Amino acid sequence: MITLDLDLSYLNSYYHIGTTALEQYKNKSIVEIMEIEAASGNKKAAEFLISALSDPKELSRLFKLINPNNRYLILKHMNKADLCKVMEQLETDQIVLGLSIFTQEALCQIMTFLEPEALATLVLKNMDSEKFVKMLPEDYLNEFLSSDKIDRTIMMRAMEGVDASHLQKMMERSTGQPCYDDKETILQNVSSMDDDKLLKTVGSMQIEGKRQLTNNILSLKPELFEEFSPEAMVYPFEHMEKNEVLKSLMVLEPEDFMPVIEQLPEDVLALIATQVDHEVFAKILCSDFADVIAQCGAA
Repeated sequence: MITLDLDLSYLNSYYHIGTTALEQYKNKSIVEIMEIEAASGNKKAAEFLISALSDPKELSRLFKLINPNNRYLILKHMNKADLCKVMEQLETDQIVLGLSIFTQEALCQIMTFLEPEALATLVLKNMDSEKFVKMLPEDYLNEFLSSDKIDRTIMMRAMEGVDASHLQKMMERSTGQPCYDDKETILQNVSSMDDDKLLKTVGSMQIEGKRQLTNNILSLKPELFEEFSPEAMVYPFEHMEKNEVLKSLMVLEPEDFMPVIEQLPEDVLALIATQVDHEVFAKILCSDFADVIAQCGAA
């Protein structure tokens, strides 16, 4: 049984259940109470489940859902799928407040579960793409530049905007020979390479050249930003203060958080979901959780 702080005065006045009877009903669920009362001729009690399910305000008052502890006691008896349904009713600021219980490290780790589109929004609403690219270690740039979504045409057009000195260094590191060719000659040589050799040659570019190349690609085709790995997109936030990370999350919509929410354990979900508006929660209980209502009883 889910033991709540029920509004016993409401049971007394609305359902005509006397104080003495209520004392005898301790450790019984609300449905059990109503069944006993109905058997003794209490017509209001006989109609309880129908009236409670059709009137969320009645249920909210009886279960004192305005009390967050009562909401939590009910929520912690729900499974993950049901808790996720309740979480859908929260606003962004409530979700972010809930996530503040995590350490900085854990917070950044669970952020990687956001969808690429949401992660891209998170990054680009908090910094421009050039600042982001400048912060990234070389391994993340290599991952991005090797994406099969970056076709040869985009790669070659982006390479045209890379400084000649970076292209010369790229050829020297790729071939092991000094390179004094001008940019046009280098680009002609690179364009004749097969795909594997092109990627290996680009991979030999120094990090500043890779940053230039990456920025040029993003200028030509901004949607390719989503080709960065989740770990790459979260990387800058790992170097912020926790309160800055939480503030940055405010740019997302509530639905953006669902992939993260689905990864959280049930006890954490119940705690965060307790923020749900009590009237909204009453409507949810009435529409989907008659079985949960039946488990609730008086403290």
